[in-house]
Amino acid sequence: MTRQLNQTGPFQQRRRRPTLELPPITLMGPGIRPPEQQIQTSWEEDLGLGDLVRALSIDRRYQSYTTRVLTALVTDPEVIRWRQGVLVDFVNNPALVDAIADLLPRLGGLGRRNAMLGGRTRNLLLEVVDQLTGLELFCEMVDRLGDALNQAVLTAHPLIEAQYNLAALRNQPDFQELKAELPALRAPLSDIHSVTVGINLDPELQPESAALLAINDFRWSDTNSLLDRLIGRAGHAPTESTLATLHRLPGEMDQRMLAPLYHDLNKVMEQTAKPIARALERYTATGTVPLSGLENELAFFAGAARLIGRLRARGIPFCLPEIAHLDERTTHIDDLYPVLVALQPESNPVANPAHLNGAWRIAVLTGPNSGGKTTYLRAVGLAQVMAQAGLMIPAARARISPVERVLTHFPALENRQQGRLAEEAERLRLLFQQAIPRSLVLLNETFASTSSGEATYLAQDMLCGLRAFGLRAIYATHLTELADHFEEIERAVEGESRLVSLVAGVDLDAAGEATPTYRIAPGLPHARSYAQEIARRHGIRLDQLLAMKRTAPDVTS
Repeated sequence: MTRQLNQTGPFQQRRRRPTLELPPITLMGPGIRPPEQQIQTSWEEDLGLGDLVRALSIDRRYQSYTTRVLTALVTDPEVIRWRQGVLVDFVNNPALVDAIADLLPRLGGLGRRNAMLGGRTRNLLLEVVDQLTGLELFCEMVDRLGDALNQAVLTAHPLIEAQYNLAALRNQPDFQELKAELPALRAPLSDIHSVTVGINLDPELQPESAALLAINDFRWSDTNSLLDRLIGRAGHAPTESTLATLHRLPGEMDQRMLAPLYHDLNKVMEQTAKPIARALERYTATGTVPLSGLENELAFFAGAARLIGRLRARGIPFCLPEIAHLDERTTHIDDLYPVLVALQPESNPVANPAHLNGAWRIAVLTGPNSGGKTTYLRAVGLAQVMAQAGLMIPAARARISPVERVLTHFPALENRQQGRLAEEAERLRLLFQQAIPRSLVLLNETFASTSSGEATYLAQDMLCGLRAFGLRAIYATHLTELADHFEEIERAVEGESRLVSLVAGVDLDAAGEATPTYRIAPGLPHARSYAQEIARRHGIRLDQLLAMKRTAPDVTS
C-alpha cells in the first residue's frame, strides 16, 4: 500500500499555549542541590563503600549518584530527617517501590529527551518525532507516578506534596487535552515505514537518474525463499520482498548511495512534519524537567528500601538513628551489624555496640588477627555515612552526631620511593592536616611495620594528637601495651576526649587456644587477660603460687 504525504490537516489551527508546569519536587531535602561529582577519597576504599553502593543501587546506572549522596556527608539534621521520612514511606510501601522500579527506565528516557524539546538541532521530522515522544513520555510518567503515589499510604511531606502536585496537573483541562491530542498528532507518522524509489537506466543498463515514487506503510525485506514463492502469502503482508539482497546503508548521510535522494526525501518528509510541528508549538512550555529530575532520587530511595527489606528478611534489624547536634560529637549504637558481612550470602554477622560519647571518644581496639577488628571499623564508618545520607542503619537503636569529615588510615602497599613506615607517617601527617573536632577517624594497624617498642612510642604521640583535637576515633592495633599508658597520654595533653580500651573477644579452650567470637566489648587487652586466664587455669598465678608455698610440706628438716 502506498500513499501521498498529507500536507494539510487538522493541526494547522493555532490556539493558545497551555502551561503544563509541574512545581519543583525534591526528595533529598529543602534547598539541596544535586551532589556534585567528587574525587574518590581513601576512606571510600578503606571502608568498602563500593560494595555498599552496589547493594543500594537498583541499577548500575545509579551507582554514581548513590556514591555522591553517601560521600556528601550532610550535616544538617533537618535535611537528614527529611530523607528519613521519605525512606520510611518507601520501606512501608513495597508496592510503591516496585511501581517506581518499573517506571525508572521510562523516566530516564524522559530525562534524555529534555534537551531536545523545543529545539531545532536536526531536520524537522526528527525533531517532531523527538517532541512527540517526549510529550508522550511526560504524560505517561505523570499518570504512572501519580497512580503509584495514590495507592500508597504516605506520611512524608515531600511525597505528599508530589502526590498533590501530580494530581493537580492531571486534573488540568490542558493536560487532558494534550493526552487526547497526542494519538492524532502521532498518526501521520506511525505508518511511514519505507519509500519506493524509481531508477532510470541508460541503454547500457547503468543507473541514469532516480526519483522518489511513494511513501509506504510496509518495510522491505530480503527475498522470499523458493517455498514462499510457490505457496504465496494470503492477504496483505507487513513487509514486501525484494528481487535481490537487501543492502544495509552506512550511517553517514554523505556516504550513502544515491545521497541526493535522501536530501530530497528529507524535504518531502518535512511536509508531513510541518503541521504537526505547528501543533506542538502549543506545548513548548511543558515543564518536564522537575519530573525527569526525580529519576535519581526515586532510584536512591527505592534501592535503599529494597536492600533493607532483603536484609530484614534475613533477620538483620534496621533502625532510624536519632540525629544528635553536630557539636555533641557522639556515636551511640546498640547492636550494630556489619553491613558488608550481612550482604554476603549465607553469612552470620555478629552485632556489637559502638559507643563513642561523653568524654570517652577515643577507643583503642585490640584483639587477635582475623578477630573482627577491621570489620568493626568498617561497620562503624559505614553506619556513620548511611546515617548522614538519611538511611536506616543495621542496628537495634542509635543516636549519632554528624561529622564533617571521615578520615581513615588503613594498611597500604609501600611505594618505591620510601619504606612502609615512612609511607605510613606521611599519610598520617596528611590525615592530621585534615582533622577537625567534627571528624570520625578510623585507624587500622597503624605503625604495624615497625618494632613493638617504636610503634608504641609513635602510637602514644598519635593518641595524644587525637585527644587534643577532641574528635571521635577508633584505633585498631596489635599494641596491647598501649592500655598501660592511657593515664600518661591523658596527662601529656589537654583535651576533651578520653581513651577507652576495647577488645575483640575470643573463647579459650582448656589448653588456652583462642577462637574469635567477633564480639567487641570494653576490657583489658588480650595479652594480659589471656595470660592471666591461662595462668589461673594452670594454677601458676601469683596468688596461687603463694598459696602452694603456704601449703607445701616442709622438706628442710
